[in-house]
Amino acid sequence: MKVAFIVNDFDYINLDKDTSIYLIHEGLNRKHEVEVLNISDVSFKDNEVFGLCKKIDFPDKDSLDFSLGKPENRNLRNFDFVVNRVTPPFNKEYLYLTLLLELKNIKCINSTKSLRENNEKLSILNFQNLIPKTLVTNSFDNIRNFLINECEKIVLKPLDGMGGKSIFVVNKGDKNLNVIWENITDNGRKHVMAQEYVKDSDLGDNRLVYINYQLLSKKVVRIPSDEDFRGNLAVGAKSIVKDITEFDEEVSKQIIPYLKDNSIYFAGVDFLGRKLSEINLTSPTCLQEIHRGTSLNPGKIFWENLE
Repeated sequence: MKVAFIVNDFDYINLDKDTSIYLIHEGLNRKHEVEVLNISDVSFKDNEVFGLCKKIDFPDKDSLDFSLGKPENRNLRNFDFVVNRVTPPFNKEYLYLTLLLELKNIKCINSTKSLRENNEKLSILNFQNLIPKTLVTNSFDNIRNFLINECEKIVLKPLDGMGGKSIFVVNKGDKNLNVIWENITDNGRKHVMAQEYVKDSDLGDNRLVYINYQLLSKKVVRIPSDEDFRGNLAVGAKSIVKDITEFDEEVSKQIIPYLKDNSIYFAGVDFLGRKLSEINLTSPTCLQEIHRGTSLNPGKIFWENLE
């Protein structure tokens, strides 16, 4: 197969954790033709969508150290799949990219429509029985009343963030609430999500991984550091690979139909205890951690299902 990966952070890749480079390496080992490009390399001309693509090479086949070739203009319709791994935020450039790809019916993982229509934070609202008490608003009064009347402790987070950025924990009576609201909502110009703090989050953030609408048999539990409440690897959390539980399999009976209906081939779904917190579909991670910690090879599963 010929596959193109759209990745916007090649200059900052952490080879020990990055899922994109891990999947590309696995694809080349399976003798597929894999090339890479950035979101800024995409253009529309003569009724076709083109990308300035670079071939990627791993001099040592057992290492993820890589080198990139010279860019060459490719018609993206000539690839069997385009794997869109552009990291959030989902801004206008991201929106335009999905529209251009869809215009020429280019097969994407995940689908362009799913990326446009499923916000990683708001998508959990489809599962009211699984989520903590949740409020979406840009109003200071709404957030304050939510904290006073419904929760003793809340988490505030932007709707377009990733990696734990700009997430705040606020206790009832916290005098910082006003300044936090000013910053996270841009003085009421942006909606945010407020959620009841889940006590079980101290035990770790459970990442369930779905490939081709199937739950992997292993999951990653990300334990917050002593200096931070967030269970994100990007801010210092530690990861442990565990077997999925009966609960994980049970909730998947609700999650998998949603993934199928929205053509979400690859997803990372996060649970704090038994509460759903996020559905990652733009650039899901944690495959390297699973591969290193077990005999399971999620990269093989990803490519075998594409094949």
